[in-house]
Amino acid sequence: MSMEDTGQEPKKKTTKRSKKKAKVTFKKRVRVVLLNLLAMAAVLVALPYFVLLWVDDYTNHGETNAVPDVCGVRLDEAVAVLSSNKLEYAVVERRYKANAAEDEVLMQYPSAGSLVKEGRKVGLVLNTVVRPKRSVPAVIDNRTYREAESHIKAAGFVIEAIDTVPGEKDWVYELRYNGRLLSNGEAIPQGASLKVVIGSGEPFIDESNPVFDSNFDI
Repeated sequence: MSMEDTGQEPKKKTTKRSKKKAKVTFKKRVRVVLLNLLAMAAVLVALPYFVLLWVDDYTNHGETNAVPDVCGVRLDEAVAVLSSNKLEYAVVERRYKANAAEDEVLMQYPSAGSLVKEGRKVGLVLNTVVRPKRSVPAVIDNRTYREAESHIKAAGFVIEAIDTVPGEKDWVYELRYNGRLLSNGEAIPQGASLKVVIGSGEPFIDESNPVFDSNFDI
């Protein structure tokens, strides 16, 4: 009885040619995989090297400049000095300093002599001629002079003079700035000179309600 009669498909015969072809295909696949692995390994080894070269070139590794001293000069002069040393600048703050010129460099970061890379920004603190304002401490009609003195000085003010009026001895009754009466918490220029008005210890006489001597004969 033939296979056709039984309904079964005939088995394909494996020839030497097909075996050889399969073997060649397998070898090619192995070779491709090995080549890919070698390529990946080469990339992994070479990549850090090229990255380091790029970083070295980008950051100018090994090329440093000493930061010049620009404190005490005006901003325009400081910028010219920094530029000649291949450095940049940034104004980071403005402060008030008496007897200093406007835009004079008060401080710098990094400090003079520090070694930095080309193109590094040097932070500058400049002077401003506009004095910042501070609040008057709450000492008016609230403290004795001895107590008020430390609060006034801690707030950055100067006691220019002391005046007295009849009242409780050494009690602070008034603060005056340029002849103007101040109030607690009022904002005035930092470093302002103040006049402190305190009690002399003499009794206060209210002239609107005169006191008469009981022995005076009207």
